[in-house]
Amino acid sequence: MLNNTVNNTVNNRLKVKAKVLCASLLVASLFNPAFADDKSKKKLAVNKVKGDLSIMVLGSGGPVATPEGRAGAGYMIFTDGKPRILLDVGGGTFQRLAKGGVNVKDLDLVLLSHLHIDHTGDLSSVIKTIYFHTAMAGMTRDNPIHIWGPASNIGGIPSTTEYVDGHYAMPNGVERYLNGFTGVINAGTFNYRAHDLSPDWMSGIPEVVLEQDGLKITAMPVKHGPVPAVAYRIDYKGKSIVYSGDTNSESGNMAMLAKDADLLIYDTAIMDTNPNPAMLQLHTTPSRMGEVAATAMVKKLVLSHITPITSPQLHEVRHLVRAQGFTGKIKAAKDLKVFNLGD
Repeated sequence: MLNNTVNNTVNNRLKVKAKVLCASLLVASLFNPAFADDKSKKKLAVNKVKGDLSIMVLGSGGPVATPEGRAGAGYMIFTDGKPRILLDVGGGTFQRLAKGGVNVKDLDLVLLSHLHIDHTGDLSSVIKTIYFHTAMAGMTRDNPIHIWGPASNIGGIPSTTEYVDGHYAMPNGVERYLNGFTGVINAGTFNYRAHDLSPDWMSGIPEVVLEQDGLKITAMPVKHGPVPAVAYRIDYKGKSIVYSGDTNSESGNMAMLAKDADLLIYDTAIMDTNPNPAMLQLHTTPSRMGEVAATAMVKKLVLSHITPITSPQLHEVRHLVRAQGFTGKIKAAKDLKVFNLGD
């Protein structure tokens, strides 16, 4: 009986190890450029990244699945060519990371604009991949993944800390298994830190998230209907990227945050004409976007969070933005498009 028990235990452990190995190889084939042929490697979006500060669009779409196949909101910021900051992580961004050839073993900053599912849906998949990439590199990590987002000032919507702890914290997080998983694949210790930012958009007070080694991240509360939300600005080596998240831009907060920015990524979900009244509280019209971009004097405006409403009317969006006096460049975001600042 004892021998049978021992044999069963050994067999079960071998099965677990085999499953982990298979999973590792599967992820490797999806995420590791070494598993791609030379022709495929040359086409990887990550190979277009260059310079001090760059951003790769992982998801340029909204909450509606469409034949265009745009992923939910997500962007990867690179400093000195290395993936450093993940801005939102909507559904489909996990797959875009794979297709783009981005290795996230060193990623330790995730910035969430708000907690709607089209901005958070792939968070756990990406976090798990961080540890797979770590193990595949023959490394371990104990340093935490820092996840920033808005606090809550409304019932029924959690703070970022509550949201993240609800997923990963022991003993009750719904995905608490990750605490043991990282040890199984020899990736080190599962470790995260959640941080809450003020959602008080009426205050108009920016908040410094991080200032270290020439990198500065600033958050600004913005109005997204009743939903707690923040926008972000990333400054590095004299270049700057601003991300609106979802907002109706009712206040002057976006113009303040985006002042003289090199690149402004903006919520492009609705049109000026006949918008649903509820949508006017949640998203920015093209005319208002143009006002903000012109006032802030940004160099380049990127239209993103594109929906079935705006996708067939991007030419009209550009016209409405120009009508407000914006003279900078205007680009429509596409999944896996890379913007290198200074180009």
